[in-house]
Amino acid sequence: MSEETLPALANIPSGEVQKFDDSIFNAVASSGDWLPRLQLMIANSEQCKSGDFPINNFALINGNVLTDLGGEIDIVVIAFRPKALDISDGTVLSVFDPKLDDSGNPSGEFARIQEASNTPNSGCMFGPEFLVYVPKAEQFATFFMGSKSSRRESPKMKDRLKKAATLTSHKIETAKFTWYSPLIQPCSQALELPDPQAILTELEKFNSPPEQEIEKAKDDNSGRER
Repeated sequence: MSEETLPALANIPSGEVQKFDDSIFNAVASSGDWLPRLQLMIANSEQCKSGDFPINNFALINGNVLTDLGGEIDIVVIAFRPKALDISDGTVLSVFDPKLDDSGNPSGEFARIQEASNTPNSGCMFGPEFLVYVPKAEQFATFFMGSKSSRRESPKMKDRLKKAATLTSHKIETAKFTWYSPLIQPCSQALELPDPQAILTELEKFNSPPEQEIEKAKDDNSGRER
């Protein structure tokens, strides 16, 4: 039966009949404990190359679904944790415990990924990952600052912990390359926050990751900045 031939639902009353709002839908429709991730989509990403997504806009990525949030967004920065990411073999290996040695340096798998990230196109990255709330989308998300450029900017993000921040992008130029990277600025806007219990629930999960986890689905990180 096509949509055109569906019978009219005349018995449903007119007016506002929806009890729950979009924030409740987003909370129960998410897949498991995986939060969407916030990412700046730059020119070398497959989605931007194909014209399916605007260059230098931020995307809220949930599986294969990308929501365009525009080139400037306001967020609330809630917490951070260490993360090393290896996508070199087609799977997504995330390591959250740096296992600092007696000298205060990462060891084990975290150190391996950190060392490998020095090789261009290695598929390895490391840096701080932030738990944020995106009022525009009414969703929590993670924001991983794992490239050299974003790690240099990450102290500004840390300075905004428990505060609002505005994300934009800026151009970085070297003798051989030009690319865009996230730029963190203070936000003075009054932002709407979710229920405090929702924040505490996401914060507890974010602060209690496994030492490492593997996602079976291939993650397209080709659009991450340098």
